[in-house]
Amino acid sequence: MSTRVLIVDDRPTNLRIYAQFVTLMGEKYSAVTYADPVEALAWMQDNKADLMVVDYRMPQMNGAEFIRKVRMMPGANEIPAIVITAHQDRECRLAALDAGATDFLQSPVSHVEFCSRAMSLLTKRKKSATLRQRASEIERKHAAVGSTSSSDGHSGKSMLEQIIDTIPIMINATDRSGKCLFTNAYQSALFDKDPDEMVGTDFADNFEPTLAANTRRRDALVLKSSLAIPHYEEKITSDGVDLVFHCNKSPLLNHDGETIGVLTTAVDITARKFAEEHRTHLALHDMLTGLPNRVLLAENVKAAIDNCKKTNSEAALLLLDLDRFKIINDTRGHHSGDALLREVAERISKIIGPSDFAARIGGDEFAIIFSEVKNIDSINSRCANLLKAISEPYAISGIGQVISASIGVSLIPGDGDEYEEVLRMADLAMYDAKANGRNCHRFFSEEMNQIAQADAALENELRDAFRENQFALEYQPIVDAQSLEYVGLEALIRWDHPTRGRLLPIQFIRVADESGLMDVLGNWVIGEVCREIKSYADRGIDLPRVAINVSPRQFQNQNLCDELLSNIESNGIEPSKITIEITEELLIDNNEEVRAALQRIRSHGVGISIDDFGTGYSSLQYLRDLPANCLKIDRTFISRIEHSAADRAIIGTIAHLAHALDMRVVAEGVENDAQLELLRVSGCDEIQGFKIARPQRAENLDKLFDGRKDDPATFAAEG
Repeated sequence: MSTRVLIVDDRPTNLRIYAQFVTLMGEKYSAVTYADPVEALAWMQDNKADLMVVDYRMPQMNGAEFIRKVRMMPGANEIPAIVITAHQDRECRLAALDAGATDFLQSPVSHVEFCSRAMSLLTKRKKSATLRQRASEIERKHAAVGSTSSSDGHSGKSMLEQIIDTIPIMINATDRSGKCLFTNAYQSALFDKDPDEMVGTDFADNFEPTLAANTRRRDALVLKSSLAIPHYEEKITSDGVDLVFHCNKSPLLNHDGETIGVLTTAVDITARKFAEEHRTHLALHDMLTGLPNRVLLAENVKAAIDNCKKTNSEAALLLLDLDRFKIINDTRGHHSGDALLREVAERISKIIGPSDFAARIGGDEFAIIFSEVKNIDSINSRCANLLKAISEPYAISGIGQVISASIGVSLIPGDGDEYEEVLRMADLAMYDAKANGRNCHRFFSEEMNQIAQADAALENELRDAFRENQFALEYQPIVDAQSLEYVGLEALIRWDHPTRGRLLPIQFIRVADESGLMDVLGNWVIGEVCREIKSYADRGIDLPRVAINVSPRQFQNQNLCDELLSNIESNGIEPSKITIEITEELLIDNNEEVRAALQRIRSHGVGISIDDFGTGYSSLQYLRDLPANCLKIDRTFISRIEHSAADRAIIGTIAHLAHALDMRVVAEGVENDAQLELLRVSGCDEIQGFKIARPQRAENLDKLFDGRKDDPATFAAEG
């Protein structure tokens, strides 16, 4: 008779694939498939399955509900059930376990894993069924012998003995020397013997040596103390199948209350133990990669700290973060990103040592413990090997992919002897690796700690600054390169610090960006620029267009379009009065959402300028595809233009290219007449810098724009 595997999945493609997997298991296995779980339940009423494979997410009922209904059917409680889930379905797996699921497969399922799991569960079920069948045969045999003996006038088995034989619990009694006095049918079936065969033999001889020694040791404790041993678990291997039993040993007493032996009972808890292990695994491991999670990381770091203290040794904690992983998710989808993370986890697991530890602690971040550290050179070498392994090309869905990583290292116990402390220090070192060009590793230093503490203090002061309205704007004029007439302004934020005076952005923008305060700060700048344009208009002064710097984080973490357009509308100003300046970093990380947002802004008449052009990852494709109408050449090129023919050629080329794409070219950081003349010749349209004017306070703009005929050079001198 064939072994039947019931497959329930609402997707016909999956049904065909899983059915093919069953045929790969051998000729004696057959698949019964249903796309409708209700129909599958109806089939189960009149038929028998040896294994169930059930998808969790189905429209009629989920996998947990299906298994729960099956478990209520007579004789169906022991059928193993595999539930197929997605990697993130932690709660679904818990629900399935509660309903009676036995094992899980993660979609998409490979045929190797499918066949392996299915065969393992079927083997365990067959073993349990064989034990029950053998026990029943022994019971029937002894019942027949008892009936014959009674008719001949001999005493058969007592009623109590017959009852004990029928319960699915292993029971045995041994005397003080370990000889078997009694076993029930279920116990003897485990060893494929009749109870009568076992009576008088050394019971422990039925076990392998280690288990036999444990049995004799526990029996001796009971005989010596005349007290029961608390419940314990024992794994017994029978015909290559591991079974787990919940055991108890109690003193066997005679009529005088004397201990004459040991009574042992054992309940098969293999299925329950399997479910418990699943629950534990879910709680302590990452669902996507199978690596340990933060909980296990904390336990292992604390253990490493304790071991280093005891043995006067060293260990190292590494935090590894993939570089620019977000681009992969944005451009190729989260499915490809997940596949890449699994590959990275496999490479990390293969390259670390047997005594090391690796965990995924969230997103694209991994943690590694080097438990045996000889010296700094060994850590350097091992980090280099990790980075090399990770940077090898990947084949994700048949397409090549390359990625790098940044690693931060803290030493145990040299950098700290508390889990949170060494984790924080490794995190600081990892961000230092990011800041130093990525694809490298950095060790924690006390200087990083001091910087981090200073940043934390500055972040608190920034939050106070918002509440106390300590921010202000200055505006740097932009002029036409030929006529030197004012054609624009760039809004520059300043912080009027209560003790340090007026601070420039370079002194606080990085902390604002990293702490998430840039969104609030950016909103304030947009609102303030729009209000001041309107305020001057109400006084009859028409300010030229104003450029507002927008950081990549600000652009991606908030709805910039709505904020900008809402402020323009509420202040009743022309959209052409505003230009947003974006950097090439945003272009690198661009996705469809960013591109759509830029298109929307441009369609309303707002200008878009690419700031610091030429210093990042410049791409002609970005210039072609994005709706920018202005390029701003970075000041590093301007500063060298007098002495570098190469820089003059680069500026000329950028200007020519921009004009071909119908863009204006702005040169910033212009400081003298020689630079101004060379930039005019190179084709730059607009000029900005101290040669023209220094940044002006908002209240001084009327001096510039009430007298538009004045020479801008005079304002440069006054500034």
